[in-house]
Amino acid sequence: MKILAKGERAASPGAQLPDAKAGRVARGLKIFLEKTSSSSVRQGRRQRWLVSLDQILAPAVSFATARLRGTVPRAAQKFLTESAWDDLGRDLLTRLAFALTPTLHLQQKAAKAVTRSLRPIAQSGERRLALHNDITLLETIIEFPDLLETTARLISAWIDAQRELFTRLLRDRSDLCSVFLRARQPFRVTHIRARLSDPHDGGKTVTMIEFVKRRRVIYKPRLSGGEELWFEALRWLNRNGLRVSFRVPKMLSRRSYFWMEFLQTKGCESPTAVRLFYFRWGVQAALAQILGATDLHRDNWLAVGAQPILVDAELIGDAEPTLFRGTSNSKHRQSLPALLQTGLLPFTSRDHAGFYRGIAPLDATIRKAPSPNCWPRYGPVAQEPSRYVNDLVSGFEVVAEVFGFPRTAQRFFREVVLQTAGQDQRVLLRATAQYARLLRESFDARNMISAGDRWRHLVRECCSSAANRRVGLAEACSLLRCDIPKFTRRRNARPVSWKIFSAAIAELKSSSRFLRSRVVLGAGRRRS
Repeated sequence: MKILAKGERAASPGAQLPDAKAGRVARGLKIFLEKTSSSSVRQGRRQRWLVSLDQILAPAVSFATARLRGTVPRAAQKFLTESAWDDLGRDLLTRLAFALTPTLHLQQKAAKAVTRSLRPIAQSGERRLALHNDITLLETIIEFPDLLETTARLISAWIDAQRELFTRLLRDRSDLCSVFLRARQPFRVTHIRARLSDPHDGGKTVTMIEFVKRRRVIYKPRLSGGEELWFEALRWLNRNGLRVSFRVPKMLSRRSYFWMEFLQTKGCESPTAVRLFYFRWGVQAALAQILGATDLHRDNWLAVGAQPILVDAELIGDAEPTLFRGTSNSKHRQSLPALLQTGLLPFTSRDHAGFYRGIAPLDATIRKAPSPNCWPRYGPVAQEPSRYVNDLVSGFEVVAEVFGFPRTAQRFFREVVLQTAGQDQRVLLRATAQYARLLRESFDARNMISAGDRWRHLVRECCSSAANRRVGLAEACSLLRCDIPKFTRRRNARPVSWKIFSAAIAELKSSSRFLRSRVVLGAGRRRS
């Protein structure tokens, strides 16, 4: 497998990558802000002591929304309601606030300090002063030029991502109606809820699309290979006599994106249903180890009645079993036992793999208020996994028993793994939390003072801690666009090799004991 940076280009610390589209947005935004600013001056100045960040950012949102509306095809305009446009505006407002708030807060503090210092002079009558401590976005981007570049990049990527979504909705309209919607239901989008995932590849995120009569579909702007392999494995188990069945969500796959059935959490109807839930989860934990799944944290699971459903299976085949890895750096997550690499279980200090408490879905220390969507509920009470560890382990061991027969394992590999076409895979080279920290720190006001400051900061920080300079520059490029970096792993013909697959099966027996010990870890302390 070969790892390539998506969209990687040659770069140097002193030369910020050009973005012609963002440059045009920056020029247009500045002209728009100058016009709106002069208009507000003509209306007369007032003392405005409390100006919210939403008000400061509103002109940028208006500019971007108008620009998007002007480029959307007429056919798309017809199925987008005003409430959907309102949702899009709020989405952009949230994105801009995340990036611009540190600098705007600094500017507000400075304005308040100046106002306080001038108030005694104004009160003495030496001269009349219009005291105000409000700021505008135009004033801020003049003081902090890199803020304009950051804003323009965000808006440019946001516009492109929405246009792509609208185009795909139009193209797939007929199939969406037949697979997810009622045949005679009007094709009208009433709500769009974006940011259901981290932004990747130019601000693209998992998005919920709501149509009339509250019919909803999930849009995922990435390859569907992981989900196809995962759900085909569950279908295989359904067909081959496992004593429980698994719910498989509807999917509509395309070349570089897919649509998925919208699922809602639902409580269990009886204590037996809760036990079945955890039995099924134990089966899927074993399946995750066999298929080399990673990143199965709590937000990637949904409890739908007695069914634990994996709603994000992108990182399938990313882990390697212990027996296959041999010696490696013990502090790297790839050196952990395969079951621990899945992300289902909490880490301890002895793992030397960083902080991962309260994130794993089978972690007994997760707070119950609010209860996580990955845990089943019976009545109003969330049923934590430590109380059902026997059911979890039982499901896990059933899979170990099934695949303990070589012919069964070979048949599964032939009928499921080999039949799933190998696709390029996006992988994280750092923990998402580390990328998020690098992104947040890049938005500090000190990195917005001069054009290119934020880029130089990102290059310095990424290259100092990346595997090599090429990777560091690619990470900096992605973070500059306000994305969480993901890299493309070139696959061979199959997502999981037979060698890795058989090694993971061999590790199943010891993993069941490991599963039991980690699920109950911290449960006694918490109940006390």
